[in-house]
Amino acid sequence: MLKYALKRILQIIPTMLILSALVFYTTRLLPGVPTADRVSFTGGNATHIEFIKYMSGVVRGDFGVSFRTGRPIINELVIRFPYTIMLAFGGIVIACLLGIILGIVAAVNHNNKLDNLIMVTSLVTTSMPLFFLAVMFMLFFCVHLGVLPSRGLDSWKGFILPIFTLGLPAVGFITRTTRSAMLDVLTHDYIRASKARGIPERVIVYAHAFRNTLIPIMTAVAVRFGELLAGTVLVENSFSIPGMGRLVLDAVIYGDYNVLVAGVISLALAFLIINLIIDLLYHVADPRLSYDKKTQ
Repeated sequence: MLKYALKRILQIIPTMLILSALVFYTTRLLPGVPTADRVSFTGGNATHIEFIKYMSGVVRGDFGVSFRTGRPIINELVIRFPYTIMLAFGGIVIACLLGIILGIVAAVNHNNKLDNLIMVTSLVTTSMPLFFLAVMFMLFFCVHLGVLPSRGLDSWKGFILPIFTLGLPAVGFITRTTRSAMLDVLTHDYIRASKARGIPERVIVYAHAFRNTLIPIMTAVAVRFGELLAGTVLVENSFSIPGMGRLVLDAVIYGDYNVLVAGVISLALAFLIINLIIDLLYHVADPRLSYDKKTQ
């Protein structure tokens, strides 16, 4: 496992270099970039030297300074990144709890009214745009009921609506993934044998069947976590949360491309790290997996 973990960590390096190069060079062609930067890009070697210098600074934690504020970008990242991680992590926890439970219930009640209701509901939640959910939640819980704040994070209540706005669309995806995996496992011979031996259905479902669905569920969680990180751009803007999504959006609006590059690189690195953790947890979920074979 250690050998596989080291190999996966090393794979992150070229991935980040390629992504960083794409973002760095692409931003040089966007409107509002200083003329000198565009000339150096078309000139060739000058921008390549700039990229090398930029990446050497990134390795040391130096992302340069903001065009708009003149302050070091690393200071903004340190302040804003925790908000985004808390929102994304809270959203994926909500999605996992509701999605897994609903997926299991739907699989156990396959093809009856409850299963159909859950599937329709999951399709509706998956199809809802984040900005629409944000507006509906604010109208109901903030304006109509007045029980939750609509802006900022002055207290723990400020996290509730943003987290549920991010997590609810992911519930449908995880529900459908869990249901599909459970239906496949429940057709296996060892499940029929367990039923024949008189083992209670609750034990069969949760102790035997669910355990063998963890791999596809964990894969779905990893994919959705990346989408939640991207979704923070809309959610943080809707609820006025000073996170990475808001930082990236402001960078686009004001043409602060140094901040834009730093924000995209930081979010991409977070996504790769989460995928690495999920990949390593596969072995915990299913010790039968061989990392030696996976690395071949």
